Amino acid sequence: MTTPLTSPAPVSHQNSSSPNAASPRQHFVLIVDDDTSLLNVAIQTLNAAGYHCLTARSASEALITLKSPDYIIDLLIADVMMSGMNGMDLMAHAVELLPGLPVIIMSGTSELETPVKALRAGSADYLIKPFDSAELIQSVVRTLKNKATTIQRNQDETQATRWSAAARAFSLSLDARDKETRGHAERVVAYSVRLGQELGLIGYDLISLELGARLHDIGKIAVPDHVLRKPASLTDEEWRLMRIHPGKGQEMVRQMGLPEATALIVGQHHEQWNGHGYPRALQGEDIYIGARIFAVADTYDAITSDRPYRRGRPYQDALEEILKFSGTQFDPKVVDAFARIEPDDWTALRNQCPAEEMALATKEFEIAC
Repeated sequence: MTTPLTSPAPVSHQNSSSPNAASPRQHFVLIVDDDTSLLNVAIQTLNAAGYHCLTARSASEALITLKSPDYIIDLLIADVMMSGMNGMDLMAHAVELLPGLPVIIMSGTSELETPVKALRAGSADYLIKPFDSAELIQSVVRTLKNKATTIQRNQDETQATRWSAAARAFSLSLDARDKETRGHAERVVAYSVRLGQELGLIGYDLISLELGARLHDIGKIAVPDHVLRKPASLTDEEWRLMRIHPGKGQEMVRQMGLPEATALIVGQHHEQWNGHGYPRALQGEDIYIGARIFAVADTYDAITSDRPYRRGRPYQDALEEILKFSGTQFDPKVVDAFARIEPDDWTALRNQCPAEEMALATKEFEIAC
């Protein structure tokens, strides 16, 4: 993450095309203007605030610095009106050379058209000359802070995408063994996320909920086929084998390097509010909130989905069933949130999961055969 430098070193206040005495690959703010007096004021202000500065008196000199492997340019500050290439065109070239480089455009004109044009072209901020020291510092701090936030957000989004890809891959491996899971995972992901949003979950909590819902049954990979695919009721011993899957799934998720909250959802998705669940008989708020949310979403899907042996029931039946077990099987707070969501929202979410249609067609074909 880029932050303001707090240990200034001697820097060149002259032509930036020549390397100065600063350490290689230091971070710099590059200021471009053909007004020497303005450059001196800007340098003195930023140096005093802890920033290292390089300067250029033209766009051509600035481009040489931007292309140099000796510097890391964190921010470009450029005047609009300069001889040769103007500041707007310099900004376009600079961002092409260094994608993500923030640019502050400055100008001595008070016409509204210039700042509007600069901001539309991608300028992070705009300064009207002459500016005072406080304005310059505020603009630089604000721009670098926004840059750091954007970088972190992009890293988070990349990480979330990788996690989601891994979760989908493991989910598909389970689908290959257990036909009952086809379509189910996509639906409970959609239901869980919607319910989580209703309860105010954001950021990593919501990402973890999505991943946990998708992978909730991943531990069934460790369950023997003769138990997992048995068409009849399970014996006590077979139930013992089946009930290992939350714990096995939690171990697998941790080994995958996914968020710990995801592992907790997978490991606790069969726990109940009154402590009568498994595998640890957790009770109340000892159960992770994501697992409590998933339990309601999972039950809604189980009631409203078609099965080879019965047709799915309507929303009202599911609502009544969930309300009936509020405070025993389910967290009352989560049940209240479920009841606040309009029935049409749940129907829309189901319709957004095309995997269900394929799953039902597969089951109907198997029954017919």
